Amino acid sequence: MKQPSQVTGKARLAGYCVNALIAAPAVADRPKYKLTNPARALGAAFVLAIVSLIATSAAHAEPFAYVTNLFDNVSVIDTASNTVTATVAVGSGPEGVAITPDGAFAYVTNGNSGTVSVIDTASNAVTATVTVVPVPLGVAITPDGAFAYVTNINSNIVWVIDTASNAVTTTVTVGRVPFGVAITPDGAFAYVTNFASNNVSVIDTASNAVIATVAVGGGPIDVAITPDGAFAYVVKSAFFGTVSVIDTASNAVTATVAVGSHPEGVAITPDGAFAYVTNRFSNNVSVIDTASNTVIATVAVGQSPHDVAITPDGAFAYVTNFHSNNVSVIDTASNAVTATVTVGNGPRDVAITPEPLAIEVRIDIKPGSNKNNINLRSKGNIAVAILSTGKFDATQVNWETVTFGPKEATEIHQRSHLKDVDKDGDLDFLLHFKIRETGIECGDKTATLTGETFNGEAFTGSDKITVKCH
Repeated sequence: MKQPSQVTGKARLAGYCVNALIAAPAVADRPKYKLTNPARALGAAFVLAIVSLIATSAAHAEPFAYVTNLFDNVSVIDTASNTVTATVAVGSGPEGVAITPDGAFAYVTNGNSGTVSVIDTASNAVTATVTVVPVPLGVAITPDGAFAYVTNINSNIVWVIDTASNAVTTTVTVGRVPFGVAITPDGAFAYVTNFASNNVSVIDTASNAVIATVAVGGGPIDVAITPDGAFAYVVKSAFFGTVSVIDTASNAVTATVAVGSHPEGVAITPDGAFAYVTNRFSNNVSVIDTASNTVIATVAVGQSPHDVAITPDGAFAYVTNFHSNNVSVIDTASNAVTATVTVGNGPRDVAITPEPLAIEVRIDIKPGSNKNNINLRSKGNIAVAILSTGKFDATQVNWETVTFGPKEATEIHQRSHLKDVDKDGDLDFLLHFKIRETGIECGDKTATLTGETFNGEAFTGSDKITVKCH
């Protein structure tokens, strides 16, 4: 992620002028600002002229889909335009792909060359190659980004790669011919499908020991875990395909769902409501309602759909079609294909970059007050300052995106105040919110503010509060 500016004081203000002149918005579109106690060395008129040129918020960069093509490269799809923006050469026979939680790296397993390629997503260049012979296939990365778990279909093991050093730190013996792997949202367990053993191995990631084996039958090939970590959906590749649903608390199968012929891939929407399953021989995708574990839609796609991934906002499912050499894009609201993207030869797996992690910023609720008392019966307003630091330039905040409290109250003046709140020589950002619109309740100990910069970078900050209920 691009980091905020680290310049301070006068140099920071000078930078505004250059940036603003590059892309100044129309007058009617400019955000409103009020300057209070501007930098001493600069005249108020000069500062106002500069600030009035600050550009409006840039839109979030859309996620990118990374598609492994069996014939030695990776296609990078910009999901905003559904066009291939880069092609990355990797090892021979790329199969699996997973992206680190910060979106910085994509890990690609190369089955024929017995390696894992590490792609820097900023440059789309391979920055490391990890040897894991023979025949790596599936890959998943822990939620903290520290380790990549890679299945080895020939040796019946799972490699554990330290992503800091890109070295294999341990191996875990599982069942025969392990294919897919998924890690619980809390990072505590890895679920591995063992195709030839007809079961799933559950690895405790703290000890890297198998602590449970779940019989599922039918040649399990892929697995996805619900966002709450409660269930694992296991795709079984028998000719008349089914999906086994494992309760992760008991590691027992609690449901079996019939889908299409020879299912291969599965992904679950971010809200956990639906599981999308690719059916290779049926040339379609089954949509499972996870509340009832019934198929509520079937979507025709290309030839031999192999894998599926869903965008972070849950709006679209990307399906690789192995024999069509393309990717079908399904609108999850209508379950209709809205786009088809041509990629390389033999597309296999797909992974999509996550939403950028929010930057942690310093805020000061009720500047000048130590206890930050909030009277819930008050009809008044509360001031919150976003503080500039060496790592964050508060004057780059777009006030229109800022919300405060559980109910996401918005700024009442429809403008912001630039002021050196903490008297350190830097301009901070001062906003005001109606107390009754914040959603703060009795017993709350902290309150949180969120927003975006003009570059579209998300940020969040919290401060302690003392709530007066009566």
